[in-house]
Amino acid sequence: MASSLLRQLPRVVRQLEQDVETVIDVLRPGPLGIIEHKFTVQEVKEAESIVEKAVANWKRNELFQRK
Repeated sequence: MASSLLRQLPRVVRQLEQDVETVIDVLRPGPLGIIEHKFTVQEVKEAESIVEKAVANWKRNELFQRK
């Protein structure tokens, strides 16, 4: 059991790192012109989906690390 968890740990850490980078990319302020940009409904939905997926992965990884 413990050896199985240790084998999965690098993959879990890489996924967590990718999720953090995704959230940072979504939240990072862009050039000043982006403030005036009117986002389409599709762009907003895509951003929400990315953030929801990243948060779900964080929660799943937290539960995994507690075990």
